[in-house]
Amino acid sequence: MSNDGKVDCSRRRLLVATATIGGLGGVAAAVPFVTSMLPSERAKAAGAPVEVDISKLAPGQMMTVEWRGKPVWIINRTPEQLASLKVTDAKVSDPNSKKKNSNPTTAKMKLALSNLKFW
Repeated sequence: MSNDGKVDCSRRRLLVATATIGGLGGVAAAVPFVTSMLPSERAKAAGAPVEVDISKLAPGQMMTVEWRGKPVWIINRTPEQLASLKVTDAKVSDPNSKKKNSNPTTAKMKLALSNLKFW
């Protein structure tokens, strides 16, 4: 048996067609698994950002909003409240933090999240 350079075209076509159909079948089988790993619309809505207008929040006033079914309190601190935070510097682990928005003694707005259900 010798191979004189003849190529059986029908066999090659069958091989290419079989490989193509197998590849498409593999992709078609993988699509449902990949889409099942994406978050549902309910999960997307639960973690959606909440926009609140805090421009009308007077100093010393508190606003309560709901995020993921839990209350979030937004407090606009007064200058007296900010001054009283300096007393607690000894109890804070990094009172002179250089990270942006991480120093509790300079943050005019305070956000607090509850672990309890809202209503």
